[in-house]
Amino acid sequence: MNEYQLWTALNGGLTQNALFQAGTFFLLWVAFRAANQIRIEDSGVLNKTLVSLFSLGIIFNGLTLGAAFLSILESTAYGFDELEVISAGAQNFVETFGTGSVSFDAGPFSNPINTGWWAVITVMLFGRIWTKA
Repeated sequence: MNEYQLWTALNGGLTQNALFQAGTFFLLWVAFRAANQIRIEDSGVLNKTLVSLFSLGIIFNGLTLGAAFLSILESTAYGFDELEVISAGAQNFVETFGTGSVSFDAGPFSNPINTGWWAVITVMLFGRIWTKA
């Protein structure tokens, strides 16, 4: 691979990740709407459980997309580092995102900022679903 191909692959990966993230945020909006409806109607345990499971699926998907995002960046930096000659922009990219060996077994909790953000979302959703008004 050459530098241009790596930049192109990075662009494709980031575009795909952004599309999946937009879908995840739409489903997150649906989950908050469902949580609000659960609270308004004072629904039973079955409905609360189903909305909770739906919300957990969205949260896990968001965590996974955050890990994939970091993997895309780190893989591209590793690819640049493997090339013999790279531009100044690619060198800056390598310095920013590291040159360690790429680990594809990084789980959804590998990014602490992403994990913290989704933890807040979890508390907000479950607080809305399971507490009284």
